[in-house]
Amino acid sequence: MAKISEQAKKLIDYLGCPCEFIPAGTELSKIMNIYDDLYAKREMGGYTPMIFGLDGYFERDFDEWKPRGEYQKEVMSEEPTIPANWFRERISEFTGSFTAEELEEIIGAVSGGEANKFFIGMIDYETRKSTECVIAKIPVKNPWEVFAWVPFGGWNECPTNDEIMYIAKYWYEKYGAIPAVMTHDILEFAARPVKDKKAAMELALEQYVFCGDIVDQGLNTIGALADTLMKSSVWYFWWD
Repeated sequence: MAKISEQAKKLIDYLGCPCEFIPAGTELSKIMNIYDDLYAKREMGGYTPMIFGLDGYFERDFDEWKPRGEYQKEVMSEEPTIPANWFRERISEFTGSFTAEELEEIIGAVSGGEANKFFIGMIDYETRKSTECVIAKIPVKNPWEVFAWVPFGGWNECPTNDEIMYIAKYWYEKYGAIPAVMTHDILEFAARPVKDKKAAMELALEQYVFCGDIVDQGLNTIGALADTLMKSSVWYFWWD
């Protein structure tokens, strides 16, 4: 049996809820099976399952986190972010930064996407094997409230934690998307494919202003992201 690391112990202690430690090198299929089983039972169990990929982030920054109860109180008492306004402002800023020809090239056609059906945030890019993971049953009433339980965001171009929480609420209500994977710079959501092309493009534009790196350093066009969303059951976000 693999020895549990100190960073995994610290995270489990902080979370204060039922958790399962997954050793590094575990097959992705096994991790997905554990998650899928917890996901199927989440409503009956009153929790949201989350996979935490332990790539060193929690070990470096963990002691700087506030006590969980204090953090929850602070985040939930802040003025709510209104996603419709948040997206409108950023999309307007984005579209106003380019000529019509430049914008057409950046948006592109709804084609060339990828079908994302498995979580990859806990996979080491170099070894292609899984990092250590903790799979937790976060005891929140609503899935987006995981961001009031565990902090994420607020660096570089990444939205702040409260912005992410209310955007996650909006995406849950509109698309059924549920936060599923968190590392130090990656978020993944379990979602359903968006079948309507117009809706997929609208969502792709939202996701681009939320996390530009998924296009600028990945799919190259917003249209390719829209095509990806039409084929995928996993949403992937990464901030460099």
